[in-house]
Amino acid sequence: MKIVWEQSIYGGSSPIPCLICGRWVNPQRGRGQPSLIAVIYNDQGRIYGEACRSCVALGANNIKSYLQERITRLQAQLQDLQELSQGEVELPTLEAELRAYLD
Repeated sequence: MKIVWEQSIYGGSSPIPCLICGRWVNPQRGRGQPSLIAVIYNDQGRIYGEACRSCVALGANNIKSYLQERITRLQAQLQDLQELSQGEVELPTLEAELRAYLD
């Protein structure tokens, strides 16, 4: 993985998702300067996404540790979602929703 500061290709200061931590962050902007984003490339030069300034500041070893922790959390979440998708979906009726408001 290689992280490079580049001029933002997104218009304005719209938030972008950080691939490392998952938070939505605004591109960095200096006075009179274009917005900058930290672009994440793989070893073959393919763009994978962007990183926030906080994650870039973690340093190489801490980024790898953070990614492993996030992978573990996401795998657990994926397992939960897969389990939920196996069963039927039962929605409340309109009557049940209205009763909930009145109770």
